[in-house]
Amino acid sequence: MSFLQPFMLWGALAVIIPVIIHFWHQKKGKTIAWAATQWLTEKNQQQSRGLRLDNYLLLILRLLLLILLAILLSQPLLNWWNDKKLIQKIHLVQPNAFLVNNFRFELEEAIKKGEQVYWMNGGAEPIQSMAELPAQAAFNPMLLQASINNLPKEKATIHLYIMNNQGLAKSPLIHIPNAYQLHAVIDSTSRPVQDYMKLANNKNLFVNRSAQLTTGAALDKNIRFNAEPVHAGKLSVLLDYRNKAEEKTVEAALNALTDVYALDMAVDVKRVSGKAYDWVLTDKEISEPAPQVLYTISGQTKTSAATNVVYTSEVFTPQTAERVENGGLPEWLGNLLVRHFGLLSSQAPLSQQQLAALFVQDKGGVTVDQKEQQQQAKTQQLATLLFVLLIGTERWIALKRNA
Repeated sequence: MSFLQPFMLWGALAVIIPVIIHFWHQKKGKTIAWAATQWLTEKNQQQSRGLRLDNYLLLILRLLLLILLAILLSQPLLNWWNDKKLIQKIHLVQPNAFLVNNFRFELEEAIKKGEQVYWMNGGAEPIQSMAELPAQAAFNPMLLQASINNLPKEKATIHLYIMNNQGLAKSPLIHIPNAYQLHAVIDSTSRPVQDYMKLANNKNLFVNRSAQLTTGAALDKNIRFNAEPVHAGKLSVLLDYRNKAEEKTVEAALNALTDVYALDMAVDVKRVSGKAYDWVLTDKEISEPAPQVLYTISGQTKTSAATNVVYTSEVFTPQTAERVENGGLPEWLGNLLVRHFGLLSSQAPLSQQQLAALFVQDKGGVTVDQKEQQQQAKTQQLATLLFVLLIGTERWIALKRNA
């Protein structure tokens, strides 16, 4: 048993109070001479020496009530009924020197305890020593998913040790079979590298230090950029809508995006045979999407594993889309453009909310925090029920015996 507020157990010392009250009520009164005493019927009384306990059952109940109240306030956490297999831990570690050094003590202790520790390299061979990192290709989220899939199928808590950066967001959701806990760290020693776009008007499109999309003739000297732009020249855009009202709305949003950021777009409303497009916005299904093209498909409730294919259930007209009505469509389209071309640094960290949203627990799986909360709730319910039963019993006996 463990306690979330163990200092409250000092309240159990209050058990001395019912004992003191018990003996106080039994204190012998002082004899007072009274003239009429001689007329009363004399009664032989047996002298009693020392302390004598009366209503000991009632006294015990009152002691138990105070002890149980102290335990309730200390918030006990019981895990006696849990399956031992659920207590086992599996550690899955990204082979990164900064990450390993940050969690070296925890990982070495896990190895000493005989817990299973694996590298995120797609295999399932336990690590015997953290002295050397394995040689492998660049880490990516798909490798993380493959490593999770290849873990032993036994029920256990999976501890994931990963580097927190934008590279994690470039993949579909990561599924975890059961209870898990994330240990993410940000490498503050490395200087992030960003991509940028070279527009046809000799201007650069990039994200500044305030995480705002910016257009300028020169790149920010305080930011480290890649040597070559991720895209150069005009953006070829195709609007391929059956709904002409939606087409006009999207075209107006692109024009607004162009005016604000000085983007140089060549927008076609009809597909030109043989022409390669950088961005296709449509309400039609795409049978064979090209990996280098950004697709934005409206009026669809589907999801796609490909990061360059974005579905939305909204139909982009003022009557059917709140994003259009409140003027947020240009900004949303700009965010899609930034994400597709990777203008945010791959080393920039994700927020805790963004990081947690990347992982999905399979049905029946709970995180470590959720499991502890469930255990605490069960323990509190049992203790509260016992407390109520003891109060009821104590009151019933006290009223019956007039004590």
